[in-house]
Amino acid sequence: MILRSTCRRSIISGRVYFKLNDDKLYSSCHSPSPPTTSARLTARSLIALHGIDVPHFLQGITTNNISTSQTSGFYSAFLTAQGRVLHDVFIYPTAHSVQYTSRLPAKLDKQDPAYLIEVDSEEQSTLIKHIKKYKIRAKLDVRPLECEEWNAWSLWNGKDGWSPTLPKGDKHPVFNAEIGAVDTRAPGMGYRSILPYDSKLSDKTPSHSALDLAAKAYRVRRYLRGVPEGQREILRETALPAESNIDYMGGIDFRKGCYVGQELTIRTHHTGVVRKRILPVQLYSANGGSPPETLGFEESGVQVPTAAAEANISKVGSEKKGRSAGKWLDGVGNLGLALCRLETMTDTVLTGERGQWSPDQEFTIQWESSEEGEGGEVKVKAFIPAWHKHRGVLGNKE
Repeated sequence: MILRSTCRRSIISGRVYFKLNDDKLYSSCHSPSPPTTSARLTARSLIALHGIDVPHFLQGITTNNISTSQTSGFYSAFLTAQGRVLHDVFIYPTAHSVQYTSRLPAKLDKQDPAYLIEVDSEEQSTLIKHIKKYKIRAKLDVRPLECEEWNAWSLWNGKDGWSPTLPKGDKHPVFNAEIGAVDTRAPGMGYRSILPYDSKLSDKTPSHSALDLAAKAYRVRRYLRGVPEGQREILRETALPAESNIDYMGGIDFRKGCYVGQELTIRTHHTGVVRKRILPVQLYSANGGSPPETLGFEESGVQVPTAAAEANISKVGSEKKGRSAGKWLDGVGNLGLALCRLETMTDTVLTGERGQWSPDQEFTIQWESSEEGEGGEVKVKAFIPAWHKHRGVLGNKE
């Protein structure tokens, strides 16, 4: 695939973002881009951290670098001591926001460092317990924020090819929220804003009308770009950061000092070979269906039921009971994400030797009968997002 895009690098608070003049740098999907719109991220919740020790505390338990001078948010993760992913998160500095500090409880000092952590809603209490486990004597306050207080929003513009890059010296040229982050996980993912529950989103988008977009549309947008999110897709205490593309999505600073889970992460980065990664996949009928040439979304297409989460992906016609070719994670319509063996399900060559991939080989997902319905089978094809090839300039990996 030939990419006719002009790129430039822009430095903001020590982070590198990728500038595109169009919105073509993702998987080979020819589905039309939606117009500028927004989605309240109901599947994401917020945790507030406040106190003089918060920056140093977060520096020791998250994968990305914490800079006390930074005012924009960024992508990061919490790991186990063995280097497995606990939570994928966005971290937002908030001490600079008058809108936020004016709403703080009276017991908290408005001059102290403060951050919001955006996490999978089902994992909010689990992450709070994890934070308290490492808190010990650190001077900080941690509390969950209810959806009636603050909400996370995703905003984007696909109509004119707007790319989410902040030019140097200009904080938020498109969306003027005091708390927010460019979503650098993949090109075209847009901008994330943290807004009070009682605010009107249209006030934050002066040049575009904001629409109340269903969470499903946001998921489709992520899946088309191969961006996993939350612990249904990045399995807690099982997934590795590299296999989950957290390194590709700019969630790891490989130059920072010690943090929980660093040893395996650094060793894999410098000496290991990542044989599996989460990729976008498209489903098609197991009864005579033809493999899709490009990645696209059809809500009425073949689907995999929720009960089939983590179902194995196997080669069609293979009688050997070896290891699976991949694992289905989650999806909507005929589109989804799967953890795929790269040399089996794609033409990727990792070791210089010929892999097991064949252009004629097809793959299948099978599931047994359950309370949700009868068993079934669909075929699946994996796609490598084009932005994976440009991982060296996305985020702050290099």
